[in-house]
Amino acid sequence: MSRDNPYIGPRAFRVTEKLPNREREAKELTNLVMAERVVLLHATSGAGKTSLIQTSVTQRLTDEGLKPTRALRVECPRPPGVDFRNRYVYSLTLDLLGSEGLRPEDLAKMRLSEALAKANDMRGYRVLIIDQLEEILTLDPADLDTKTDFFRQLGEAIEACSMWALLAVRDDYLGSLDHYLRLLPGRPRVTYRLDLLGRQEALAAIRNPASERAVEFTDDAANMLVDKLAGGGCVEPVQLQVVCRRVWRDWDHSQPVIGVRSVENVDIDTALGKYYSRSLDDLVEELEVDERVVRDWFEQSLITDTGYRTQTLRGPEVGELEREVLQQLERMYLIRSDLRAGSRWYELAHDRLVGAVLENNRAWQLHHLASWQVAAYEWNRKDRDPSFLLPKNKLAYVPLTSKALLEHELDFLRKSYEDAGEKWRAKFTATAFRVVFPLALVELVVIVVLVVLR
Repeated sequence: MSRDNPYIGPRAFRVTEKLPNREREAKELTNLVMAERVVLLHATSGAGKTSLIQTSVTQRLTDEGLKPTRALRVECPRPPGVDFRNRYVYSLTLDLLGSEGLRPEDLAKMRLSEALAKANDMRGYRVLIIDQLEEILTLDPADLDTKTDFFRQLGEAIEACSMWALLAVRDDYLGSLDHYLRLLPGRPRVTYRLDLLGRQEALAAIRNPASERAVEFTDDAANMLVDKLAGGGCVEPVQLQVVCRRVWRDWDHSQPVIGVRSVENVDIDTALGKYYSRSLDDLVEELEVDERVVRDWFEQSLITDTGYRTQTLRGPEVGELEREVLQQLERMYLIRSDLRAGSRWYELAHDRLVGAVLENNRAWQLHHLASWQVAAYEWNRKDRDPSFLLPKNKLAYVPLTSKALLEHELDFLRKSYEDAGEKWRAKFTATAFRVVFPLALVELVVIVVLVVLR
């Protein structure tokens, strides 16, 4: 019997995986989609909307003869050199037809009804599924005309192609969509709320995956874990998976059961942050990459300035190990990748990781970096607010180092010295010369050597 970890951590369940203890919800939602033209699935972050769609609902709709699209997204970073009419329409079109060899420029000119009709002709779709619809509100809050045009095109496409639609959104954005939902066919605002797990559902979600590996949680251990997770209320599925994945990893596999000793010290409040930090520890130990570079990549490339998930084409700047690092981060379920029109995009595995990454990065920086470097990060995070610059009495303690500085650190010191006056500007010029000139000299030597060798 395999003893592989049966808990998935902070990612969604995949199409081929079994979602525990959501059979009733899957059946109810499938029946509602079949009865209504457009259904809005809503829940709090971490309740498992994507997991429910990708596993049970997709399969049930297929069994009923209503083949669904995969879960589409309206969030697609602007591709270089492509001028699209509507970024949200383009994103769905890319999801529907991006693998068909069509040029991005041609996809960008299509109306949604045209793209959906082409996809239906090739694959026979009957249900259009859009996941994380709240992204249309967060990507560009001021882009109201483009949002209205998207929902108008979505309504036209559903009507023209005689489709059903399932739209998934977070609870906290539901009210903001009301104005746009009126542009869709069918009864306005037919909704289905996915609740968090009750006590018995949570107990089953803890015990059943382990039982399938011939391992049992004792009653006391399982109940203690639910008490910690619930906090007097319901249990969040994503948090349950993260905590159980760590419990399984730390448990002594020579023992026949998982007992109270394995769960009594679990800290629920910091579980996601510890999962992220421990995964990076393993990554650094295995591949010997710079942890700071990887942490900066998570914060600067996968999270927007306003605190939302975003996608990127590039991995951390770790040289030839970039591909291996990305693969390892996927195996750790910290990120997920998506192939669109021949390009592979990367994003955080779940939006709940946003807060965990930011909080854990700050704690790591406080522990590992000089105080002026921590201040430089905060200055950069706060839109380079001058109030975060170093005062004169602290500039004296900034070391004149020959080590290479990060771009935002160099900018931070420059602005701090400029703000302090002429005497300090001269000191910064000398410091910057000592940092930048050796690097430029090395690059020049390399270029000369390459020319000679040719």
